[in-house]
Amino acid sequence: MESALAARLAAAPEEGIAPVHFVWIVAKDRASGTPSPMGIWSGDEDLTVTVALPDGTTASRAYLGGLGLEVEGLQYVADLTDNPVTVTLSQIAPAAQALVRGLDVRLAPVEVHATTMTGGALTSAPQLQWVGIVDEGPISTPAAGGAGGIALSIRSEIMTQLGQVNPAKSSDVHQKRRAAGDRFSEYAAVIGERKMQWYKR
Repeated sequence: MESALAARLAAAPEEGIAPVHFVWIVAKDRASGTPSPMGIWSGDEDLTVTVALPDGTTASRAYLGGLGLEVEGLQYVADLTDNPVTVTLSQIAPAAQALVRGLDVRLAPVEVHATTMTGGALTSAPQLQWVGIVDEGPISTPAAGGAGGIALSIRSEIMTQLGQVNPAKSSDVHQKRRAAGDRFSEYAAVIGERKMQWYKR
């Protein structure tokens, strides 16, 4: 964490804090399937900033503002709890419409960066906070006079993979499909029916 951001967080109880979030979503074109990345942030104007990537490098990215972006549910735990992050957008913003209706966001990779603002300027370069994939993206259409929105549920891809059930069977056929000479499960189908005393041949 950059020293300027650490100092701002330390002073938050006395001076308050104005957090800002940056969300990078790599959706797909519905027709061609090609990646169509889009950056959005919680400010009002468009902004180009340099952010740290998950692989340790940096990149300059353009982020669109004025979408009513809110990020909730960021938690840091020491166990394998699956805590999805919710990214909320205004459904009437043209960029939000283009993202969720014009592009395919299902399982789209997402990066969430955050920093704070001090005197109308960013306290530091946005820091990487979360890496995941879009799990759900319901669009709430309100009644007349009501409030709607778009809520993207971002889950950790690692936790998603850990929670999935592996359909592969530990059978001789499956093992040989992976490696023709594999004999590890050669007797797997019948070994359960065999009754053998360990001291007899």
